[in-house]
Amino acid sequence: MSDDLLDEIEQRAMAERILLNLLRATLACPAAMDRSHVATMILAAATERQRHGDYGAAELLWHWKAMVDGWD
Repeated sequence: MSDDLLDEIEQRAMAERILLNLLRATLACPAAMDRSHVATMILAAATERQRHGDYGAAELLWHWKAMVDGWD
């Protein structure tokens, strides 16, 4: 595998772990984690991933945050 493909796989896995941890927190404390809180946490995670140079993970998280924002 090429280094670019491995990096893409790692970035996606990182973003998925973050999203799954947010899902776990939401299921554990549904009263404390509404849609707005989840979107805010995804945004914070995306910003942190970008700060660390994990641009692929940041892009996925921003995309997922936009999807959450669009849910009614």
